[in-house]
Amino acid sequence: MRQHFLASLISFWSILIIGSLGGSDEWGKSRQDLIDTGECLLQLQTNASHQLYEALRGRRDTRQDEKARACNNGHDCDDYRNDDRGKKNHRLCTQSTLTIRKEWRFLSKAERRKYIEAVYCLQSKPSLFTEEEAPGSKNLFDSFAVVHITKTPFIHGNFNFLAWHRYFVWAYEKALREECGYHGISPYWEWGYDVYDPQKSALFDGSPYSFGSNGAPLAERDPTYRLPPPPPFPKAEGREFPAGTGGGCVMFGPFSDMTTNLGPVGMPGGNLNNPLRYNPRCLMRDMNPFIGQHYTSFNWSTWTIEESRDIDEFQSRLAGAPGNEDRKDFPLNFFGVHGGGHTFLGGMTGQHSDFYSSPQEPAFFLHHGQIDRLWSIWQWLDIEKRGDAIYGTLTLANIPPTRNGTLDDIIDVGPLAPPVPVREVMSTIDGPFCYFYQ
Repeated sequence: MRQHFLASLISFWSILIIGSLGGSDEWGKSRQDLIDTGECLLQLQTNASHQLYEALRGRRDTRQDEKARACNNGHDCDDYRNDDRGKKNHRLCTQSTLTIRKEWRFLSKAERRKYIEAVYCLQSKPSLFTEEEAPGSKNLFDSFAVVHITKTPFIHGNFNFLAWHRYFVWAYEKALREECGYHGISPYWEWGYDVYDPQKSALFDGSPYSFGSNGAPLAERDPTYRLPPPPPFPKAEGREFPAGTGGGCVMFGPFSDMTTNLGPVGMPGGNLNNPLRYNPRCLMRDMNPFIGQHYTSFNWSTWTIEESRDIDEFQSRLAGAPGNEDRKDFPLNFFGVHGGGHTFLGGMTGQHSDFYSSPQEPAFFLHHGQIDRLWSIWQWLDIEKRGDAIYGTLTLANIPPTRNGTLDDIIDVGPLAPPVPVREVMSTIDGPFCYFYQ
């Protein structure tokens, strides 16, 4: 009964979200209208949530539930349970311990400030790496970028892209809690709300409750620019796009005073030979509504979920054209929503556009929260077939050629969290996890 109530509550919340964003109450909208406003995507999320709550039916609470709640919110997870799927025995996720992740603009102002303060706190904590190991890692926040930089060829365009980043975002949330006393949820960024005017977004409007503003407009720049493919793809001129609207340092608001210490690595001006060098500079953004509208709109997110029959198709649509040029529709889907979200914010100059060091942008973790949201929706729409579905080899675009990955391969995030088999992180209500999205 309570499972159905909570699923219905999410459905009701979805309706409120559409209403608060100016959705029409008129009947008879075309399907394309529903897709363009995000209503179709929210309905897919609601359908997925019903399946998730059905899976939680029968999972009974125990006397250890209070401790289980702490574990599943990102705290100590050293106690375990039996699991018939062969996973390491973590505490049981139940309906009462389930955490609901929300989109940034639907957090209260107080909740947003607490999250921002926790990120600043991470930047004040010591690095997990020595000067010799990573000269550019000056604090705990930087440590996440170090891990991402060193793992990039083995966590993108391959079998564990989704699983690795799910665990990486969870490890970040865990650090916010354990190191900085954060008690809120791990938010995500729904790009579709912001594609036409990102500078008015609750995430980037420069208010004290945002992640700061766009970057300062560059005084002189060409009206177009090219983004060559990052290593290890073969060198190429790259596709031409209209220039972004910023390009310089974040002008005001939170993180306008931030110093980033690592990168760039895989974008123009990057240093692939010395990727962990110390390179202090401001946080830069180059918001590009053209990229947002063409690659991260509600239309593309909905298409990615609805048209993907298997994990190969789903991952390929997320990733876009690189490595998938011969597939139908991919000439139009150059970036995919994953690359589109990175470039929508980072543009030509911003840290978020660097394939390797993008976690130097604090919004990275909200962007990948959205990627995880889309994956979890897709999974729960047919959990029996999709729950443990993986596809691909161990390396980016199979360069160099390697064997296919398996559920027993290990996800390694260095000192950020313990290594785990891929199978442990395939479900948001199993392994160390207990969450879904609203």
